Amino acid sequence: MQAIGENTVLAQRYTLTRKLAGQRDQELWIATDATLDREVSATVFSADSVHAEAALDSARRAAGVEDHHLPRVLDVGVEDGTAYVISEALHGAESIAAMVQFDPLPPEEVRRLVGEAASGLGAAAARGLHHLQLTPHDIVTSPDGAVSVLGLPTDAALAGAEELSSEDASRADTVALVQIAYAGLTGHWPGDDPVPGVPDVSRRADGELPAPSELASGVPGDLDALCRTTLGADEGPRTPGELARQLAPWSSERVTSSTRRTTGSGGQSGAATLRAVPGGGGSTTAPASPPRAPAADAEDATAEVPVKTALPRAAASTVAATIPEGDETAQISRADLMKARERTAAPPPADDDWDPSFTELESPVPGLGGHFEPDNHSSRLALALVVLLVIIAVVFAAIGLQGIGRSSSPDSTAAASGAAPAASSSASGTTSSSTTESAPVAEPLTISRVTSYGINGGENNALAKYVVDDDADTYWNTGQYGAADLGGRGGGTGLLIDLGSLKTLNDLRITTAGSDSTINVFVSDKIEPVSTRQPETTLKGRGTQTADLHGVQARYITLWVTSLSKQSDGAYQERISKVAVYS
Repeated sequence: MQAIGENTVLAQRYTLTRKLAGQRDQELWIATDATLDREVSATVFSADSVHAEAALDSARRAAGVEDHHLPRVLDVGVEDGTAYVISEALHGAESIAAMVQFDPLPPEEVRRLVGEAASGLGAAAARGLHHLQLTPHDIVTSPDGAVSVLGLPTDAALAGAEELSSEDASRADTVALVQIAYAGLTGHWPGDDPVPGVPDVSRRADGELPAPSELASGVPGDLDALCRTTLGADEGPRTPGELARQLAPWSSERVTSSTRRTTGSGGQSGAATLRAVPGGGGSTTAPASPPRAPAADAEDATAEVPVKTALPRAAASTVAATIPEGDETAQISRADLMKARERTAAPPPADDDWDPSFTELESPVPGLGGHFEPDNHSSRLALALVVLLVIIAVVFAAIGLQGIGRSSSPDSTAAASGAAPAASSSASGTTSSSTTESAPVAEPLTISRVTSYGINGGENNALAKYVVDDDADTYWNTGQYGAADLGGRGGGTGLLIDLGSLKTLNDLRITTAGSDSTINVFVSDKIEPVSTRQPETTLKGRGTQTADLHGVQARYITLWVTSLSKQSDGAYQERISKVAVYS
């Protein structure tokens, strides 16, 4: 193996610029690709190693796996006794091992990270590739929240990992993923072999592994049970794909935690507030950095989330008491609300002797004087006037009833219609306007989260968030296939929409790009495989389409694409840019 160092050039193209790590008999470098003028990642090792040929073969097979969770292998070769594997560089990525150095991760971020990694390893397993060396250092997230799995092409081969059957290798990767989830939830590593930078967990007196909920608060029951059954009872999911399905759905965006440290202690006061943060955020590993910003939560968070909301004035009487003191925005809102209440309230009495049981009479009848005290003659005159008014009212009422009877006959209706077409037109226009104003307006429902759905966790989960970002230029897409039926594979792929709770659904609007496609729409109150259900409706078309859901009660909506759109470049690929749900 030639001497490797800065400015070493491989294949007359890749110039090594910065060493990132060295382990066993391999080194990881950042290099510059002179041909494409971009940074790449270079893994170099001795071509004379007993495992070199196996590592190169593994890397070549990894190059054929198209999954965004796995950095693409760009080049494989040997030069002057040095074997190299070139892959795409990940800028600013941070590993789970780095993120748990000071605090455990929010449970929903652990679900997201491990779920995304399991999806990628599930895709690799379908091509006969397994990692077998997974640690918290191998799962990283970039600043935009994308999750990647490192080391798949070469780590297992270079470590001389024993040959395992596909079933055993998948189980080994699945157990490693659950161990990483445990480390994310607790900040401690549960495996037998230590991991640099992550402290080992202390086992109980009986030698058993403590459950995550025994070491950290706020651990969801399903994640706690997953760690207990997989790591303590040798049960649970057997493959990464099965693990991904068990963890789904997860947030399509990074979830951060707001924690407040007590001065002079390393403890944590209060519950964590969770939120999905578009584009991720800054590093969470620096101890001197300020606490992460509080925000709205992922689904299973138990912490309260303070939310400022502009409330309509009509709601003043019911919410004024709940607005916290000391909040400038809230004080302004309170002032506006109180003004609205004052405008509708009755004015206070003018003096302290006002009797609420007293009702002031209206002014005397005009023409009779302000202090009129009627005599007998005037009383008889007033009585006669009242009788006369009653008779007149009865006569007019009788005439009106007769008119109603005549207008209900067919002949009178036809005559009235022919006599005044202009009046009819005017009346019709007025009625139409009134009807339009009184018609119920569809209310858009808030979508809690969207994830990809399908084999091995679906496709391109990191892009699922774009269907609800109100940007027509962004979209979620499947992979590219050679035919509309997913390249002859059949089945389907799609998205899982979580509304957060049971809602009444009337309309679903989907905007797609390309030619006609077929999307089956499933609704349910819990996550169930589409193979066990009948679709609520099916959309066959292009552009913006609306599905009538007939007021069904559901929390989850599954969009299951069984026939892909054909795009302008000739490839078959489904692209969904907008999903909206209305009650």
